[in-house]
Amino acid sequence: MAEGTKQAWEDVGDRFAAFGRMVAEHYRQRGEQQGAPPTEEDRRKLEEALATVRRQLDQAFTAFGDTLRDPEAKESLKQAARSVGDALTVTFTEVGQEVRKRVAGSDEGSGETGGDAPHA
Repeated sequence: MAEGTKQAWEDVGDRFAAFGRMVAEHYRQRGEQQGAPPTEEDRRKLEEALATVRRQLDQAFTAFGDTLRDPEAKESLKQAARSVGDALTVTFTEVGQEVRKRVAGSDEGSGETGGDAPHA
């Protein structure tokens, strides 16, 4: 893995870990405000939950990074992006044609009632 990429993902992990510590601190403060500070068991459960979240995020981001480095996955992503572009092109072309039809249809009428008036 390129050093820049590795550092970027480590930064992501560090930021989520910092966020987790903030959540834990707010949790602790909330318990103190309610007059019932968290017990040692509560702290242990929270730490376990946060550790699980960190592991899952690390696994997800690592898998994402590995996928982006896979040539077959890159090609698949390119094809998916192209298909989105193609779908947008077709959609806008059809919308443009429909607008032109309606504008042309309104020019055929008297001009007072617009394109929705029945033609005799």
